[in-house]
Formats: sequence, C-alpha cells, structure tokens
Amino acid sequence: MLLVFGIVPTCNQDDELFQFTSMDGSPSMFKIITCLIVFFFIAALVFIIRQKRLDLTSQSAQISAQIARKRQILWDQQTKIAAETNPQTLLLKLRTQRAASATTQAAAKHGGIMIYATPVFKGY
Repeated sequence: MLLVFGIVPTCNQDDELFQFTSMDGSPSMFKIITCLIVFFFIAALVFIIRQKRLDLTSQSAQISAQIARKRQILWDQQTKIAAETNPQTLLLKLRTQRAASATTQAAAKHGGIMIYATPVFKGY
C-alpha cells in the first residue's frame, strides 16, 4: 500500500525503526501529513467535546432556573396555607360561619324574611 504512494519503508541500521522515504531516497511528507491529519482529528474531537460541555452547561442553567421557579411557587403556596390555617384566622372564620348560620336559622323562623341591621354613623 505504501508503495502505491511512492513511499518505501526502510530499516535504519542504527535504531532499527522504520523510516519512510520516497522512491528517490529523500525524506517523505508522510509523517507531516499523518501528524496534520491526527492534529485535525484531535481538534475536531476537542471542538465536539467543548460544544457538548456548553450545551450541558446551558441545560443545567435552564433546569436550575426551573427549580428556582418551582420553589418560589411552592413557597407562595405554603405561605397561603399557613395564613389560612393560622389559629386566629380559623377562629374568625368559625365565628363568621356561626353568625351566618344563626342568621339563616333566624330567617327560617320568621318565614324567610331576613332583616339586616345597618349601622348608623353619627357625625357625618
């Protein structure tokens, strides 16, 4: 295969490593081209990994924002529940319901006619 490109592997007697030379004996560009191809391949992989990291960072920020919004909604709901289940508020609601119940029962006794007392303000 290397012979097709005009490169012949030769064995150096000093270090016994293969050195690639062209058919005329001059040093070939095979090592440089191989290094460039490997460099571009590694650069492409690094770029892909960097892009994935940026995508994951963006998704993480979006999820964190969603969690913060959900926590705020939950906090608001807990505050409303606490305000409505406050003992003083519950007592006031029970008194209001008893008063409304008593008024409804009194109206039923008088034939369904409800009489509302309007407060009179003096000094106007």
